[in-house]
Amino acid sequence: MQVRQEKTRSVRSVATEAAQRMFYLDNLRLSFTFLVILHHVCLTYAADHGWYFYQYLHDPFTNLVLNVLMSVGRTWVLACFFLISGYFTPGSLDRKGTRSFIKDRFIRIGVPLAIFALLIRPTMVYLLKWDTLSPQYSYLENILFMKNAAPGPAWFLEVLLVFSLAYALWRVITGSGRRKEREGLPFPGNGAIVICIIVLAAFTFVVRLYLPPEKQIFHLRLGNYAEYVAFFFAGILAYRNQWLVKLTDAAGRQWTVITAAAVCIYIFFIVQGWSAGVSLSFLTGGFSLKTIAATCVGTFIAAGSSISLVYLFRTYLNTQPGPVGPMTQDAYAVFIFHSPVIVTVTCFMQDKILAHPFIKFTSVFIVGTTLCFLISHYFIRKLPYAKRVL
Repeated sequence: MQVRQEKTRSVRSVATEAAQRMFYLDNLRLSFTFLVILHHVCLTYAADHGWYFYQYLHDPFTNLVLNVLMSVGRTWVLACFFLISGYFTPGSLDRKGTRSFIKDRFIRIGVPLAIFALLIRPTMVYLLKWDTLSPQYSYLENILFMKNAAPGPAWFLEVLLVFSLAYALWRVITGSGRRKEREGLPFPGNGAIVICIIVLAAFTFVVRLYLPPEKQIFHLRLGNYAEYVAFFFAGILAYRNQWLVKLTDAAGRQWTVITAAAVCIYIFFIVQGWSAGVSLSFLTGGFSLKTIAATCVGTFIAAGSSISLVYLFRTYLNTQPGPVGPMTQDAYAVFIFHSPVIVTVTCFMQDKILAHPFIKFTSVFIVGTTLCFLISHYFIRKLPYAKRVL
């Protein structure tokens, strides 16, 4: 009886959901923006590739923490990002129709992508390497001939645009048209979810044998894309079948525990490898039992965190007090323009903070994130036509 009451209480009606703003999804996307900035600050101080400016911090504790943050974040943040993006795609296509949807995608995604790839990234590379590049090439020559015109961190927009157009094309080919009613498949049971995780982990492992994460094709690490496609498709299914609404509190709590356990296991892999002084590349590819285990645990984190975070945000973070509402509106602009802000802050603070390396890392993250949101809110989104795009 108690279980039935909980299920009834947890599974909300369609009419109630339609009448309410799903603030928790906006808040979830805002948290992803924070995590993207955090990841790039970690790259600054604990990596030697994948970013624009580096200042290695010679402190074992800080380096371990930053590697844990980066490695664990890679397992789930982008997967959840694609899941939420997939969730909003079919509704947008239903409302706007195919032509308007495609036009909107090119404006909302294509324009920011072009701005970053053709202006922001080449400018950053030119300024950071001007001492070696400028004597030989002009600014425009660096863009055209030095291969500096690239999506960089905005690769997510490039992939999202392709996924969106592919979904629209599929809808046209299948003739499904506008769907006024959502389908009624129940939320997947734990057994079905575990089977999907194992299948996806196996497929990801095999793909990475032939396309290791360090291998890039058109600036994209295709070894990770089995997961991205799967989660984008899962987002579409979640919208069509109202899975975010049908997710019960009991299932949410279960997967919160499962995800926490998976994260602990993954951190154990990282710490063990770090202590032994071996490369952590086994986390992302290779033919070994450790890679198989890490891929499987990482996929559990990706799927489990998607369920757990929806439950936690829906239960505890479904409001937007104070500045949270405006920040959610600024999050997209921050995602696009945070790179030059973070690079500027890290360059400026390179020798300004002489405290413990972890304090330096924390300070740069806080200052850089604050500036990103202030600049986006008070300058970038005030520009002409900015609100149409951002």
